[in-house]
Amino acid sequence: MNIQKSSTPSRCPLCGENNVCGNLSANNNGEGCWCMDNSISFPDSLLNQVTDADKNTSCICKACALSHKPERDKST
Repeated sequence: MNIQKSSTPSRCPLCGENNVCGNLSANNNGEGCWCMDNSISFPDSLLNQVTDADKNTSCICKACALSHKPERDKST
């Protein structure tokens, strides 16, 4: 299956699925987006997977953020 990725604000730039961005919601009630949860991190190893064309145009989805497993430092 070929998932079409785009710079659409509502689509994850990594998987192409809906990113459910609370900041894009028409009824944004000030509670913020799921990405504001302090238990969810966005390490550089995840953010670096986003193409330059998609940076600052669309959000990574929660599924991609939670499933990302950063590589451990190989020097230890």
